[in-house]
Amino acid sequence: MVIPKSALGFSCNNTKLVTDKNTYNNNENIYLNGSWELYYDSGFEVSYVQIQITNIFDKILWNSSYYYAIGISQKNWTINIQFLNLTFTNYPCRIYIKLFNYHEDFNSNEVGTTYKEIITINITKRDVDCELTNFKSDLIYGESNLFMATFYNGNTSFCLENETLQCIIRNNDEIIYQTIFTTDKDGMLSFNISTVKHLGLGRNSVSFIIKNNSYYLDTTFSYEVYVKKIPVYVEITNLVNNTEEGSLLKIQLFYYYFNSNKKPLENESLKIIIYSNSTLEYEETLKTNQTGFVNINILPSIFNFKEDDKIFYVDIIFNGTNYLENRTICLSFQIQNFQYPRNYSSFYFVNICLLSILTSLFTSIGLKVYKYKKAGFKLIRDITFKF
Repeated sequence: MVIPKSALGFSCNNTKLVTDKNTYNNNENIYLNGSWELYYDSGFEVSYVQIQITNIFDKILWNSSYYYAIGISQKNWTINIQFLNLTFTNYPCRIYIKLFNYHEDFNSNEVGTTYKEIITINITKRDVDCELTNFKSDLIYGESNLFMATFYNGNTSFCLENETLQCIIRNNDEIIYQTIFTTDKDGMLSFNISTVKHLGLGRNSVSFIIKNNSYYLDTTFSYEVYVKKIPVYVEITNLVNNTEEGSLLKIQLFYYYFNSNKKPLENESLKIIIYSNSTLEYEETLKTNQTGFVNINILPSIFNFKEDDKIFYVDIIFNGTNYLENRTICLSFQIQNFQYPRNYSSFYFVNICLLSILTSLFTSIGLKVYKYKKAGFKLIRDITFKF
């Protein structure tokens, strides 16, 4: 004769709890399977099994029904983590899934409780990645850059749909602009960043910040944008050697820059320095006119000639503005075979040769200058004068 287990007294054995994994993101479901064998005499005792989820302080966050069935039982549960009302930080949150057994003997009034199985589960927020499209790290003042930023979970490529992000722009560690963006259904936002409205000259830090989000880790994505001053360009539009009018040399220059279109450098000061053998011969300050032109007359009277050949240099310096680059032109000339007339009232120059025209930029000339070249003008480095 087979004696049933119930006749042998209470027992709860062969317990088992299994989850589909041990680490979850906080917007996932826990898939749980449990099985056990429970035996007791319902005439004078009671027993049941219950599944409980507790936090680290042993507070019950979720529990199943009581299962009183005698014999072998197997159950499945799907638990939505969001319904556990967990408090998340940037660190994993630990919970415990327990198989709880209760037993009470009515004759002895003895009550016994025990946890037959305990599983430790880690709940984390999702990692976030960011990918930029059409982003430019170098801009010239006056330009704008329309770029896209896409935010997604790197492990699953799950996009951050309709999520709010903060954008902060710093220039020299000072916040100069901030706003709020909301991603679209593809986890994307677009930003037409302006060097005039949003950025400062020099180094800028553009940061997108996810903070205090229920599902995603606090994350900051920072990108650098360097804003340069607007380059200034110069063309020699006229150079005349006319000693009969009392001028050794006449030079006309055209100063301009690009700000969407070609614009003349209006009413800006230029410093003219003429020197020879490291000796300053002459200096003055001139201004460009409203059309960006300036005329420079180099007079013979400024030189003290003591040898047959003389090399002199002309530096034309524009010191820039808040938004325009510095620009310096260096011209060198050699005067050969001159002689004084007997009355010393004037002198004649047999030959004046332009040896070289050197252009020195504090920043390189952009390629777009070729696109906007004015017909009939050439850049200084392209011109050779012969007398």
